[in-house]
Amino acid sequence: MPDAVALEVRLPERGARAAMGPSAKKPMAEVSVILADETRLEIVVPVRVGRLLMEGEPPLPAEADEIFSHIHALEARVAMTQVTEMLGRRDHSIDEVRVKLRQYGYRPEEIEPVLSRAQELRYLDDTRFAVYFVEERKRRGWGRRKIELELSRKGISPDDLLGYPDRFFSEDEDLERARALLDRKSIPAARPFEKLVRFLMGKGFSYSLAADAVHGRLGEEE
Repeated sequence: MPDAVALEVRLPERGARAAMGPSAKKPMAEVSVILADETRLEIVVPVRVGRLLMEGEPPLPAEADEIFSHIHALEARVAMTQVTEMLGRRDHSIDEVRVKLRQYGYRPEEIEPVLSRAQELRYLDDTRFAVYFVEERKRRGWGRRKIELELSRKGISPDDLLGYPDRFFSEDEDLERARALLDRKSIPAARPFEKLVRFLMGKGFSYSLAADAVHGRLGEEE
């Protein structure tokens, strides 16, 4: 194969990037590797990688395989940088980071080694993340069911936590959290029991616990 003699990088228009939702896959940069015989080999890369290629291309001419190896290595380095930036804002589960890197356009063969390295460095730790998540959501007044649902959405099974659920939940504490939520809520004029129970169940409490808390609150008002 002839040597690569030039690179052309095309970034997506700014308007296209702004129109994308936060959970959508991001637009990609397009890269053309131009060979000595004018053949063009095309690849797409995350926008941050495209910008770096524009700022400092690998030395040319070079073998095409070397150019693609350089691009993939650059993607892995940029992916690790983005992981550390994410974790600088807040802790994430491993699966959260995986999903976000996919949205930016990184390939599985680059994502998985980056995640493994981040775990080796203890940047990512699902147990640490889950323990903090459960305790912080309890402080917000969430019930067990809602906490478990959100953990599962982040790729974590609560059953993998040592001592779960007894280590984290007790019926008395759950009831106190439910009552605290009710104390901050006015009693509806119509169907108060039904509406307040539905409110607590929406926060993740079981029907029986929500009913006990509501009976207590309505009894106080009477």
